[in-house]
Amino acid sequence: MRVPVERVGARVGARVGARVGARLGAQVGALALIAFAWIALAAPRVRAQSCDCEAPYFPARWSVFISTGGATFTTAQINAMLTTAGFATVSSDAIAFGGGGFGSFGPLRLGAEHVRLDGGSESTAGGLSARIEASYTTLTLGWDFRPRGRLSVAPTLGVGRGSYVLTVGDRAGGPAPASPRPTFAEVLADPQRSSRLAGAHWVFEPMLAADLLVVRSTAQERGITIGARAGYRVAPNRPDWEYRGNASAGGPADQAKGPILRLTVGIGGK
Repeated sequence: MRVPVERVGARVGARVGARVGARLGAQVGALALIAFAWIALAAPRVRAQSCDCEAPYFPARWSVFISTGGATFTTAQINAMLTTAGFATVSSDAIAFGGGGFGSFGPLRLGAEHVRLDGGSESTAGGLSARIEASYTTLTLGWDFRPRGRLSVAPTLGVGRGSYVLTVGDRAGGPAPASPRPTFAEVLADPQRSSRLAGAHWVFEPMLAADLLVVRSTAQERGITIGARAGYRVAPNRPDWEYRGNASAGGPADQAKGPILRLTVGIGGK
């Protein structure tokens, strides 16, 4: 039985048209999203400038950003206990990465930041491994010394809670600690394949924060922010070490404290 050529042509035309329409629809949708993002960044100003600047650089009055940099923490007592248990010592230097944001009310700056510090892991030929890291979240309060200059420079204090984490393990596995609430040393003696010891503590972070807004033209309200944070992280109290939700006695007094240096990049406005 022969199928009329007109029917075949109609079916082929319908299928091709549907595929082309779907592709065009996806492309139009993508172009619409790109156009929307461009309009949002290139929107003209609707209020007065806070700085009469000719170049497209302004003090950032608000920003949402990601950050990275370097930091240190104390590890002397942790390393002493690790050496006694046969582990390799961990580093006191760490890579920092995180994110945050702030908003300005006149010269007053309010914000929040979350930072994670990764000191890396060390292992022995016998299969024992140890990893040190920390994380903390702070609320920040600052005062902008130059709210109408080209650069926003604000002495800032961050206050919050953090945790200092030591993860140890034995490639051969082994039994769990005999005590239901083992001490810090007992966990190191029987680490199993992986055991996590976490010490919570308060964090105070006095620092100097500097932020710059870069725009394509002086008429723009929003753009890219570039900034830096330099200061010192203080942990005034001894960590409350825990193992699997239970207090672990005999832990070291080392803390996630030390100098900080972070660079930031994000989006913000005047």
